[in-house]
Amino acid sequence: MTIVGDARGTSAGRNWWVAVRGFLTSVLVGGALACGVVAVILESVPLFCVALGTLAVIVAVVAVVASLQRGVAPATTARTVLARIESRRATDGEFADVPVEFDLTVAPDDARAYRVKATARINLVDLPAYPEGRIVVARYRPEEPWDVEIDLRPSEEWAAKAATARIDPALVHTLVRNPESNAQWCLLVVLGLLAGAAAVVLYFWGELTEDDTVHGSPAATGAAVPGSSSTTTTTTSSVTASASSASTLRTGEMRRLADTLVTGMRTEFGTRITIEERVMSAVGQPTGTASEPGDPFPMSLRALPYELLPGLVDEARHGLGIDAPDSWRIDITPTDDGPAPVIRVTVSEGDRSAYLLADAVGRITSRHPR
Repeated sequence: MTIVGDARGTSAGRNWWVAVRGFLTSVLVGGALACGVVAVILESVPLFCVALGTLAVIVAVVAVVASLQRGVAPATTARTVLARIESRRATDGEFADVPVEFDLTVAPDDARAYRVKATARINLVDLPAYPEGRIVVARYRPEEPWDVEIDLRPSEEWAAKAATARIDPALVHTLVRNPESNAQWCLLVVLGLLAGAAAVVLYFWGELTEDDTVHGSPAATGAAVPGSSSTTTTTTSSVTASASSASTLRTGEMRRLADTLVTGMRTEFGTRITIEERVMSAVGQPTGTASEPGDPFPMSLRALPYELLPGLVDEARHGLGIDAPDSWRIDITPTDDGPAPVIRVTVSEGDRSAYLLADAVGRITSRHPR
């Protein structure tokens, strides 16, 4: 007589490991794919390289783990065991040997009995020899208890054991399945992909939702685009555009916003650029020349030293006598006698303010501390 109990513990550890491994892998894959999409949207080459590198590492690790598992698998030997047929069901077949699905109670000598599904090809003539309740000889691997194969031609010793053995039916809830083929693991993988993608999107949400689209229109049209931050002035034939950012002081952000403004205004020439913590705006001159005699000559927005401006802001914050400025502002205008720009950086704290002036190469020309 065989003791019957819950045998799912024989594979519970492996089941949980497969679940955790699959979920974490799918989270990483989903995050890497989302990084690639976000990198394309934000036009970030470093982020795109991170996404490709992460995918490459995942593929390499999965390949190594699979190779190790294939190398270890042959060392595991199958064991012979007795099993009780609880039910059987022949599936469709076109030949005399048809696949038969058996519901078995497997009774290992060193573990509790459990239920499992097994399939064997049985000749229709021999099918009555496998009734419900018969004890048969089977082979299985303890590490993979769901992989059971009925031995249709057992040795005389095991055939004698099967003829005299008695096995009680195992409870239905002890049914063991292959954890890697269950539908719930597929659902777990999908949830992992979504979780990884959602984490990346939430992390870059601020940058993805920035209103970086700038609309500019020539003064001749005089029409405003709905939702646009640009305005036009017909008396001076100029166009004003602005673009927002999470932080204009971020490396490369000012030049990126300048390119956006140039695209929106359809000209790279302007008479004023204003930069603040989150907003950059410009007054463009579509003709590239002064509108009226005496007006300042437009400067090129693409030629300005944007990479040096964060350093000027830092110098103004700490070197103009205002201990804790709560705002800053950069105003860039051409000089009176040409398109060479004058850069003015102003910092403020309440009603106090101070500023410094710099030239076209970012060299400070004068300071006006508080």
